[in-house]
Amino acid sequence: MKFMRVTAFGLALAMLAAGTGLAFQGKDNKKTLEALDALAKAGNTAEAGKKAAGDLDIESVMRAFKPRAKGGFGVGAKAGLVPANQDGIEAVLPNLQKKGVAKSDEAKMAEPLTELAHRVAAIAAVTAHMGPEKDQGVKTKKKWAEFNEMMKEGAESLASAIKEKKWADVKKAAGKMNSSCSECHSVFRD
Repeated sequence: MKFMRVTAFGLALAMLAAGTGLAFQGKDNKKTLEALDALAKAGNTAEAGKKAAGDLDIESVMRAFKPRAKGGFGVGAKAGLVPANQDGIEAVLPNLQKKGVAKSDEAKMAEPLTELAHRVAAIAAVTAHMGPEKDQGVKTKKKWAEFNEMMKEGAESLASAIKEKKWADVKKAAGKMNSSCSECHSVFRD
């Protein structure tokens, strides 16, 4: 009976950790974030993306979009640049799409958002090789490739808009990335 209580307690702790994102902050997640970051800094070649796809799993790659507190990339080098509820790629994109970047924040956000764009392009380079092996109803290879390309183009547009100081275009690029996520999830997420 004692064993069952300990096991039930352990299971409850594991479920709590999973619900709060703590279970995702282990070595595998760190390895994934490091691999994606290295790819982002190297320039996201298709060959490097293909190699990384063979070393990583789709769940850990997608987790990179989560907020920093849930094992994903945050926005900026450390927490606090954006509100905690927006400190992740998936959390900041809708706000960027809607509001863009305030004129007073352009200087401090240029580097973090460029880094975010390069990371999303790296994710696209990897996920290009992680789609379905065969078509299953609406979950087709073609749809996966379309959504992935939309994500990549949005990331490239974001980096370009920031580099060229075309801050109005940041909203469009964020919108394209956000749409690629939403549309892809509507088809591929179970």
